[in-house]
Amino acid sequence: MFRTIKIKIFTIVAACVLLLGSCSEKLDLLPESAVSPDQITATNIKFFLNGLYLRTFGERDDHFLNDLRGGNYTWTALSGNNSAYGALITGNTLDDRSTFSSRIWANGYKNIYNANIILDAAEKLGADAGITAVKAETSYLRAYLYYILVTTFGDVPLITVNTTESIAKTPKAQVWEQINKDLDFAIANGRSLKTTGFETVSTEAAKALKARVLLALNDKAGAARLAKEVIDETGISIADNYGDIFRTAGAPEAIFAFENLKSEKNLRFSALFWPYGTAWAGSYFVQPADYVLNELYPDQDKRKAVNIQRITNADGTFNTIVSKYWDVQPIIISRISEMYLICAEGLQQPDGLKYLNILRIKRGLTALTSAEAGSGDQYLNLVLEERRRELFSEGFLFFDLVRTDKATQLSNIKTADKLVMPIPGAQVSLSGGILIQNPGY
Repeated sequence: MFRTIKIKIFTIVAACVLLLGSCSEKLDLLPESAVSPDQITATNIKFFLNGLYLRTFGERDDHFLNDLRGGNYTWTALSGNNSAYGALITGNTLDDRSTFSSRIWANGYKNIYNANIILDAAEKLGADAGITAVKAETSYLRAYLYYILVTTFGDVPLITVNTTESIAKTPKAQVWEQINKDLDFAIANGRSLKTTGFETVSTEAAKALKARVLLALNDKAGAARLAKEVIDETGISIADNYGDIFRTAGAPEAIFAFENLKSEKNLRFSALFWPYGTAWAGSYFVQPADYVLNELYPDQDKRKAVNIQRITNADGTFNTIVSKYWDVQPIIISRISEMYLICAEGLQQPDGLKYLNILRIKRGLTALTSAEAGSGDQYLNLVLEERRRELFSEGFLFFDLVRTDKATQLSNIKTADKLVMPIPGAQVSLSGGILIQNPGY
């Protein structure tokens, strides 16, 4: 890849070997010593793609960065306000040593490197329908990785052809442009959701992610158009049982989710939230913030009992926990309720309100009248609050506030510089002055 990532990683070779069940348990390689595109053939390319699927989603805690920074959680006695979690929640000690920054950066670039290898190999293998489908799915995964990077760090190095040279940051507008280019290819060349199932990238999955991207770029009409297409084309309904979305292998509402088998990924979100000694024993490092506990959910909202639970300990004390997740389940990236919320925001009043009310009614709330919903910023705030309720602990909140110019109202965001995370200090040092730290860190 490039010199700024001087870490040992599992390359795509390791993922492929693990899937094939042969050779060593792990390969401890630098990116530039990994497999070359010439070693990938039409026969084995799907094994390499399977490895990329397995590795693209990063560490458990990183998925909740936007919930931590956006105000959904507070720390617990087990973590404390000086922990990595506390630094994000308070903003007081957040600096370029953040383990969140280091993990997100490393996971992003090692898998972009691997995606580039697959795309290079596929280009040489021709235009066979199977190879084109591989290119479409790989393009989506690279777009997803860059989406995580650009929303976390802002300007980041844009690498579509692998190199061992140090690379400077690319303006984020160009990164967004590449994300859209990759998603457009996936939309044009992918397979339908009915063919792939929700644990493989489909045309509809690419449309769903692009709808999110367009919302981030403030193209609300374009976002709503794509979200409506996903709703109409998939025929997926908003789930009657909100908890089933996150607690069953069938993952109703899922448009795309990473497979999360106990024999492979074995990622259990509940381990961050549940205390030791409970059914889904974990670390209990964060808990719901006071606003989430006391104000976010009306009493009749069905989501509250799923997302928040009070549990009694053996000594008679109690903990209030984030209870949304239980055992090992598919890792949902896009689901149909998000599409309804994008339509609600993108279409504005009165058409958007129809989509918002469909979701509200499903979740036990009453439909809002046009007068109650209001317009302009009043209506936007209403939609954002509904997004916070529905997408709680799914990694959305902070960036929702960033893209709508509301994040600087948070107590942990002292200046606009803090809207992005620090680039890992070790990467800045290793770049020899080419990679510049984000202002304010």
